[in-house]
Amino acid sequence: MITINFFATLRLFLKLREIRIDSVQEAPIREILHKAEEIVFEKTAKKFVRKFVDENGQPKQATMILINGKNILDADGLDTPVKDGDTVALFPQAGGG
Repeated sequence: MITINFFATLRLFLKLREIRIDSVQEAPIREILHKAEEIVFEKTAKKFVRKFVDENGQPKQATMILINGKNILDADGLDTPVKDGDTVALFPQAGGG
């Protein structure tokens, strides 16, 4: 099982604290994000991946995706593998002024 935790304004937008994805083979985080979005969409009719991935398929600046506390930018980006037992934390872009 993979646990996906939502933080900050993303948690407020989705009205979800976390979801769990049942046993999956090891897969890149980009695939896990899309699988998570499918589950979230069934529950909330909302999508969130576009908040983290740009139109070129790259991680958006000022967002943070952590796998077991490690930033994917310090690994293989959206190709970083996720496996059973991992925890993914999603932090959307912060705003302010």
